Amino acid sequence: MNKKICISAICAIALNVSASDLGTVQVESSTIDGKVDTQKTEVSSTALITGEEVEKINPKTIADLLNGIPGVNVSNVGTDAAKIHIRGIDEQMYMGEKPGVAIIIDGVPVQETSGKINVDLDNIESIKVIKGGASYLYGNDAIAGAVIITTKKPKGKSASKVEGEIGSFNSKRFSASTNQSFENSALQVQGSYRSSDGYWDDAYVLVKSLNGKYTYYINESSDITFGLDRTERRTGDGNSVSGTIAAKEDPTSENEQSYSAYYDTSLTKGFVTYSNDIDEDSNLMFTMHKYKDDKKYESARGVTTKNEIWDQNGAKGEYRTSFDAFAMMAGFDIQSNKTDELSHDTADGVAPRGGADGDLLSDYATDELINALYTELIFRATDNLTTTFNVRYDNIKHKYVDNTDTTKDVTPSYDVGSYRAGVNYTLTPSSALYASVSTGFRTPTVTQISRNAEALKVDPTLDIPAEMDIETTYNYELGLRGKYEDLTYNASVFQLDRQNYIGVIAGSYITSDDPDESNYDNVGDMRSRGFELAVGSKKDEMVSFDLAYTYLDAKFTSYSLSQQMTVDPDGPYRPLTATYQRVDLSGNQVPRTSKHTLNLRVDYRPIQKLTLTPELIVKSDYYADEVNAHKESGYEVVNLRAEYRYNESLEIFAKIDNVLNRNYYEFVNINSSALATMEDDATIRVAAPTSYYAGLRYRF
Repeated sequence: MNKKICISAICAIALNVSASDLGTVQVESSTIDGKVDTQKTEVSSTALITGEEVEKINPKTIADLLNGIPGVNVSNVGTDAAKIHIRGIDEQMYMGEKPGVAIIIDGVPVQETSGKINVDLDNIESIKVIKGGASYLYGNDAIAGAVIITTKKPKGKSASKVEGEIGSFNSKRFSASTNQSFENSALQVQGSYRSSDGYWDDAYVLVKSLNGKYTYYINESSDITFGLDRTERRTGDGNSVSGTIAAKEDPTSENEQSYSAYYDTSLTKGFVTYSNDIDEDSNLMFTMHKYKDDKKYESARGVTTKNEIWDQNGAKGEYRTSFDAFAMMAGFDIQSNKTDELSHDTADGVAPRGGADGDLLSDYATDELINALYTELIFRATDNLTTTFNVRYDNIKHKYVDNTDTTKDVTPSYDVGSYRAGVNYTLTPSSALYASVSTGFRTPTVTQISRNAEALKVDPTLDIPAEMDIETTYNYELGLRGKYEDLTYNASVFQLDRQNYIGVIAGSYITSDDPDESNYDNVGDMRSRGFELAVGSKKDEMVSFDLAYTYLDAKFTSYSLSQQMTVDPDGPYRPLTATYQRVDLSGNQVPRTSKHTLNLRVDYRPIQKLTLTPELIVKSDYYADEVNAHKESGYEVVNLRAEYRYNESLEIFAKIDNVLNRNYYEFVNINSSALATMEDDATIRVAAPTSYYAGLRYRF
């Protein structure tokens, strides 16, 4: 290890010691990189997954990693993509909507299409989850929290690794990585390959990824890192059926046509980060990024093709410093995000809504400019009491350009502030009480504004707004974290209030010729209340465990839905001529929010080299619709992992999912607008049966 890396490591250790001893206060939050782990003074509920834990789990999807965090629910969308929900926010939405969680990868605020998250699971260094409104650090759409993913970094020791895995549904996974340390620099390079036919028909995946980071140590206190990631994905999304009869007779959806079927995606991400430890207590960081998501896919049940290009560019900088009892961080965030979307009827499909095959359906582009300033202040009022304050200001400008109809063009802009205030009180040397209030916000999307504006230009008398209020969340929580003998724990109670929820007046997935029903408005408010508990035991014992439990009560505090009361006589893809009736759904449960969720993982080491890990996942029943007319059964699933370390270099691992071969539904949605066709309209994903995987990992 060279001299510069040794000095950096010593400084990091010294910072951690001072924070643990409540000496110099350290800033614990950063949108770029966490320099120190100061859980003792954290005022919000957070969770951290290390790279070692990721490797131990050998995840198939990111759900395998996040299932062990209280308050987090992951919905697999297709074979290789997922949508993350926190504390019940946006679980009533099940198609392409964003779930209100900021996704940050290596400092880049990723905004992938359809709200999904795609990440190379073999390249994760750590994952940090912040629960509750998190716009005070991450701005727009962080109404429920944030997931911060750090990929593997160059290290000061040369080492390499290869691994491979095969399993059910013709799944294969291979990766090779190397870390090389030089006198004044270090290089991390990794290539990976994943493929699977999937359990469901057409739910296949083929992913090829090559990524790398190069760090150059400028001097004893500063460095610059270059990162580049290129991923090619080909995936299918045929994983659901319509109705309970089809779920029994066709669980693999062989006879279904998916709304979003075959994806061909190219992801390119590049960044450069400069870091300078000015002195023992001060640091300056600056990063620039570019992220491009070029996606082609079939949608609308195979009758249209789409091409979406999302191009994100940005710069972010932070300065952090600390004194005896005071610490601060100040930063800026500049983003320029563009989309270009084009869709056609397919030559061999049934033309939707009366169009002809090959017709241009849409051709539009959007621009988003974000200029934000944010700060964090930490003050140690007494030896036991630490206070934290965060403030962020965002100026957001949108532009929508329709290349087929200029009357749809709009240019909305927003100025919005967000904040967090909290305290942390040290009860004993090993326990602390924390409390905070934090906010989140989501601006109306430019396509929502355009749709309303288009309708109002045709008929100015419509009962729909030209402008909508910004959605806001207020998260209140009180928690206790610490250690008791060999146990670590974090328990919290919370209330998350969401105001001015934006939705389609007649329900999210209705198609109507009545513009009073089919456009957008602030349709209601929601409230999530609950209790979260995470408990873990000492890991070097013969038997150890990790338990995560969530109690969640998510309700619409006010919500008026214009509900379809009669069957559509014209069939799909035609203007609906059904009748509607306004219904008050205030007090109803938010769909797909189980009140009780439990994840229990037990590590059993019969011998030093072998670890057996059974996992129990339990979810209680839930409503599939906003009207709360259809309650779905919960489920209990058992998985099993095994790991055998033959020596320091060679490791063999295996996994059995759904050991007891339980037959259950991962997901059920019923369109609340179509009251007369609720049962027929149910979208159901039947869980896969018992599946097996095995592989090996070799380090050298």
